[in-house]
Amino acid sequence: MLFQRLIKENSKIWDAYLHHNFVKKLENGSLAMENFLFYLKQDYIYLIHYAQCYALLALNANNAKELHFAMKFQNYILEGELELHKSILKLGIDAERLSVKDESIVNIAYTRYMLNVGQSGDFLDLLVALSACAIGYGYIGKELYEKLGTKGLENHTYREWILTYSGKEFQDEIKEFEDFLNSYSNQTSKEKFDKLNTIFGAVVRLETAFWQHALTMNLEI
Repeated sequence: MLFQRLIKENSKIWDAYLHHNFVKKLENGSLAMENFLFYLKQDYIYLIHYAQCYALLALNANNAKELHFAMKFQNYILEGELELHKSILKLGIDAERLSVKDESIVNIAYTRYMLNVGQSGDFLDLLVALSACAIGYGYIGKELYEKLGTKGLENHTYREWILTYSGKEFQDEIKEFEDFLNSYSNQTSKEKFDKLNTIFGAVVRLETAFWQHALTMNLEI
């Protein structure tokens, strides 16, 4: 399967992304709230660009099936994840007032990279660029829930975040994403896979950098 091949080729950085110190601190509840709010603020801005990427994915669609997939996932981000983040950000940040001046260099690098992939490449190129975030968060959410369980989440500081990404709705969405990506497995030449592998490696590294900059809370490099 295509996605499993991509993970295998990038196993070291994929593991570093899924088990980054930010994730570990979030799991055990030791993550400082200021770090979490910095992350949420950046992720809220990120998700706006991420939704734009799905609009670009729709433009790159070759058929109705691809178009439907792109539009469905764009709506999921706009109506689901962004609203979750907005509700949490009310703890101390007015999401409606966020602008480009609040965006970190890491955030700019990641989101503009994906948009560039969509503008210079094809539907599958951008689909792979989007996969590290979509599927990776599903893997992380599921693993955290399996480790903590219902009892461990009872009074957990980051209970809502973990339940969102481990919940049935999100898990069903990322399974659909992974299955859809894998449907291209037999249509990928060696040359095409090499290109997709380069894209995937880059976005996984950028995901890891996103976790790290949430720990340092540095808007610059």
